[in-house]
This record gives sequence, C-alpha cells and structure tokens, in this order.
Amino acid sequence: MTHVLWTYLPLGDRQCLVYSPLFGRTYLLGEELATTSVLPVVFGLRASNRLDLLPDPAASVGLVGTFEKPLDPLLGQALGAERETVFCWFLSLLYLFFHKNRTVASIGRTIRLARWLVRLQRSRRRWGALEIGSVVMAVERSVGISDCYPRALLTAYLCLIAGLSCKVTVGILAPTKIMHAWCSTGGVIPYEPARRHWWYSPLVVFDISQ
Repeated sequence: MTHVLWTYLPLGDRQCLVYSPLFGRTYLLGEELATTSVLPVVFGLRASNRLDLLPDPAASVGLVGTFEKPLDPLLGQALGAERETVFCWFLSLLYLFFHKNRTVASIGRTIRLARWLVRLQRSRRRWGALEIGSVVMAVERSVGISDCYPRALLTAYLCLIAGLSCKVTVGILAPTKIMHAWCSTGGVIPYEPARRHWWYSPLVVFDISQ
C-alpha cells in the first residue's frame, strides 16, 4: 500500500510550490490556484492528504561516502556471494533505467513495478538499512553515476525486497529550483553521498508499506 502525503510551500508574492506525482515536476503557482479543489485532481494528489507542514521522515543517514571511480567487485562483495552476479547486473540496469527515463519511471509507476518484481522473488532478503545502503553505494560506484532520483527508487525497491516499509521524499531547496529525492526506512536513509537532505523542504512523501 502507498499513501501519498503532500503540502505546498509558500513563497513571496502570494506564490507557492507544489510537486505533482503524476507529472514528476514541481510547479510555481499562485496561492489561490494551489488551494483550489481542482488542483489535487489534476496533479494526481488527494486533497485529504494535504498537510500544512510536511515533516522529513528521515532523522539520520546510515552510510555516507564520497563518490569514487567505478568498482565492480564492490557490488559483488556487498551482496556477499559470486552467485549474485545476475542480480548485480540487474540492479545496475535498473538504476540506469531510473536515471535515464524519469518521465516514464515516475515514483508512483516505479513503486508499482517494484511490488510486481518483489512478488516474482522466491524469497525475501534479510537486510537492514546498512546492508541496503552498502548495496546502493556499490551500485552507484559500479555504474559510475551518483544521482539522487535513481538512488531513492533503487533504495525503495531493495527495502521492499527486504520486507521493510519505507518513505520516498521529494523536497526543494527553496527559493531555488534545486530538487532532491531520498528514501528512508525506520527514519534512516540507508546511503547518501553527503548529509544534505535536511537542506530541502519536503513537498511530497510516498509512504510505502508492505
């Protein structure tokens, strides 16, 4: 089950920012338009799920590490066995797909895809936040890309595989246009290259339960 909570972030001149899960974009709107009953329907939101203040569900980061050169063996080490080669390849491919196809791989669609893929898994993995963080970090170093959007989606997928509920948050560094996405489980972000999620004001939280 996925519960989407959202808010609008007021700015000056009676304007505010709203994130649309349906279009995967953040819009600058007038406050009057942002508070109409039509807007949530158009943007793929529910009016009843709007909060005046949307708190960040992440309280800490499990693993923090700077981006390094591609290191393929690290991914196999993080998964713990040579027989995981196919799974390593699949995770890297999935990360690249999320990175290159953001319009198609919206957060809502990706969550539905992740649930379908998890149902195909024969067994769950006994992972906690640190194990998931190690795998995500290894995938990034393997593909040679470090980007918040595919990182958050891959983390959510691995949380579902591990049987863990998680929350994908999208925030903005107001008043700039800089966006950031992060996934947390139990209040912990498994892996982030730098502790910077607290710079961003959350606009939407996808609460993903088992």
